[in-house]
Amino acid sequence: MSLSIEQAHARHLQRCAQRTTAGNISAYIERLLAEDEMRQATAAAALWYAHHPSYAEESAAETEGALGQSA
Repeated sequence: MSLSIEQAHARHLQRCAQRTTAGNISAYIERLLAEDEMRQATAAAALWYAHHPSYAEESAAETEGALGQSA
């Protein structure tokens, strides 16, 4: 894979990679992508829970009911 980016961005990537991944630009970019994916997943989960505010309580009640029935 190759990327075409502005020279200033390439220098920035090189500097950041040097500080954080011993100069391995691919590893640095992979780390950035993983962090971005985590942010997106966290935001999606937060949005889902915002639209389902009673989910945790309902789930706990369902679990307690199931445990009570099996005892």
